Amino acid sequence: MSRRSVLHGQSSEGEQRLTGSTGRATHGFTLVELLVVIGIIALLIGILMPALSRARAAAQATACMSNMRQIGQALVMFTGEHKGYLPKAWFNASPKTTLPPSGRDVQPGDYGLSDAWRYKYPMFGWDYVLQTYIAKNKNVFRCPSDENTDIRGKFDDSMTGLPDAADADNIPASYRLNLSNYPLGAYWAVKITAVKRSQEVIEICEGSPAPLGLRLADPTYAAAHHVATWESFNEATVSPSRWQNVAYQRHRGGKTTWINPLNNQKVLLEGTANYVFMDGHVERRDWGATWQPIGPAPAGASYIGPSQNCATPWRSNFDMAQNAKSGNPWGYSDGIGGIDNNRVSTAQDPPHFN
Repeated sequence: MSRRSVLHGQSSEGEQRLTGSTGRATHGFTLVELLVVIGIIALLIGILMPALSRARAAAQATACMSNMRQIGQALVMFTGEHKGYLPKAWFNASPKTTLPPSGRDVQPGDYGLSDAWRYKYPMFGWDYVLQTYIAKNKNVFRCPSDENTDIRGKFDDSMTGLPDAADADNIPASYRLNLSNYPLGAYWAVKITAVKRSQEVIEICEGSPAPLGLRLADPTYAAAHHVATWESFNEATVSPSRWQNVAYQRHRGGKTTWINPLNNQKVLLEGTANYVFMDGHVERRDWGATWQPIGPAPAGASYIGPSQNCATPWRSNFDMAQNAKSGNPWGYSDGIGGIDNNRVSTAQDPPHFN
């Protein structure tokens, strides 16, 4: 083989290595090309992420509504099995608690009453009671959009002689019972037939977590079981100007330009929440829609505020004429109208139960 042919062969082999088996020239990406590709990917992510976030939030809101629908069905079953009574937030040993209660427990005699229910301290909160109708599925009480990790019922885990397993009442605290329509606050249950326009009245709402400082100081501390218009306990009160205990903005959608009755200032409240009504159905509403009138204004009412001097989804079951005469037709504590004037008794407000 001549030197020329050898050189030629070497050249052919080198050329083949450079061009590949197809004979086409190959080379890597330049830095500019890589930056362009990265820029395009970043742009696509920027476009898609908000859409994905909205889709995720919508899916979580729907899952939350499904949870609350199951709770609503449990509520209906409880009412059917307990002579028309709705559950109380606590003290569910019997429909009417003997006053004063024995601390966190009811009086011993309440367990022997002819109409006593089967629930015993400390496992007689509304969530523990209703979970028995949902195959004891605690996850139903956790809203997927709720980033809070509050768990109720931990305070009794070390007690002896419990009526159920120690963690049986360790239930997520995403939801709260609305006690505004109950005749004696936390102590007496109310029959659904005794509530005016019950199909329009909120029974369960999405709740805010307990204050962070209290949770850090005590790991067993969790959000209150309830909210109420008559409540003087800051962590459980609800009124047009006190929305902090309701997770009214947990889900997207909805804007309410609200006039705060405390200072007559406009407040923009964004977001929505799911609500279980007394008949068991579920609706998603913004904050303003939960205070819309559901009945005529009481005669002589002079309250100036967004709820238009009439019953609202939060409370319909009270003597509007009586409250109007007292200057507090709404029966809520908001700093300007005093507290509820239509309670059967002036017994102390319930203590906080985890």
